[in-house]
Amino acid sequence: MGAVMAGTEVARQAASASRRQLAVLLTAKTISDIGYALDFICLSVFVWEHSRSTLETGLVSVALYSGAIVGGRLGHRYGDRWDRRRMMIGADLARAGMLALLAVLPTGVQNWWLYPAVVVIGTGRSVFEATLSAATPVLAGPRTPSVNSALAGLKGVAFMVGMGLAAVLVPVAGYRWVFGLDAASYTLSAVVLLALRLRMREPDGRAAAARDRSGAWPLLVAAGVAGLVVLRGLDAFGSASQHVGLPLLGTELRPTEPAVVSGAVWGSWAAGLLLASFVLRPLAKRLVERAPAPVYCVATMVMSLGFIGVFWLDGWWPRLLAAAGAGLGDALSEITYKQSLQQLPDGRRGRAFGLSQITVNAGFMSGLLVTSLVLQPDWVAQWVLLLHGVPLLVAGWMAVGAARTARTAARAVGTVGPAAGTVGPAS
Repeated sequence: MGAVMAGTEVARQAASASRRQLAVLLTAKTISDIGYALDFICLSVFVWEHSRSTLETGLVSVALYSGAIVGGRLGHRYGDRWDRRRMMIGADLARAGMLALLAVLPTGVQNWWLYPAVVVIGTGRSVFEATLSAATPVLAGPRTPSVNSALAGLKGVAFMVGMGLAAVLVPVAGYRWVFGLDAASYTLSAVVLLALRLRMREPDGRAAAARDRSGAWPLLVAAGVAGLVVLRGLDAFGSASQHVGLPLLGTELRPTEPAVVSGAVWGSWAAGLLLASFVLRPLAKRLVERAPAPVYCVATMVMSLGFIGVFWLDGWWPRLLAAAGAGLGDALSEITYKQSLQQLPDGRRGRAFGLSQITVNAGFMSGLLVTSLVLQPDWVAQWVLLLHGVPLLVAGWMAVGAARTARTAARAVGTVGPAAGTVGPAS
């Protein structure tokens, strides 16, 4: 039996993508993430400049996250049965097509076409991210933890590069060229997936999924990771507070240049994210791989404390160090959260990551709506403390519970061990 399992593991490793193929895929993914960062920033600004309406501008975010929830529902329902590679290519081409049309349509048509385009962008990203996360253990084999780290770190790089490019490209080239470049980034990703022809599912994965039609939630409860998904949703709800609050903090600290504050905070966040992805995670490799769930809870606490510190601490350096800590926790929480769900069988991972996309995007969109309706400039810090305090307390409670479970398991092993040793010689 051991020989059969070893042979299966060797076959899996041989069937996974090579280092070169993974590097090409990650590069293309990073370029398309830069395109998404450009979308995220430029689409809202485009609507504001054309309408001067806060309602119409806010509807861009609503359309984006509504589309992402639709993508999550598709993944939840069909993610274990569809061809992963084809769906990722389709998600890329759908986004590229909508943006290409947005780039060439007359101005009058652009204004109403933009909202369907944003919905498709949100749906496509949700489908792509959930499908890639479910496929990573098959794609990367034993390199899965390293690929998860690289994806988290490169996403931060793409976010910062996209923000910088948006500030440069829009004044120089205009929105049409930016939308065209975004479309090209998704097209490149689709071409790479077409060319590489990577295997993204275990040979029996789809057959197992066809036999098992149960929903994702009972699966997550049985696997002991349902609490992690709930915590992820609470974290997403809380994260809306700093997205809305940072411009207000910038206005308070630097009334003439509020964007400088946001840029410095997000830059420090990205530095912490890169440090965690490429330095800290490899150093803590054994701990992360052995117990990803407790590490996820602690990382969520670090991230929440970091964002609370940005709004509560005095002075530039304490605020920026807190932002770096938030980035560090953000990266580790994303990596360990993925690894916890990736331990599920291949035929069930798609629906789990689909439900995760629904939870995260619904949480963030709800947080944005509530924050936009409730928040006042004179109590931004208190609001951030409240919204991040909830996941902070829940994560602490879950971490303590995980530690107790681990101690109980260790005692059980210690008790059984000597007994087994005594029986052995007698037989």
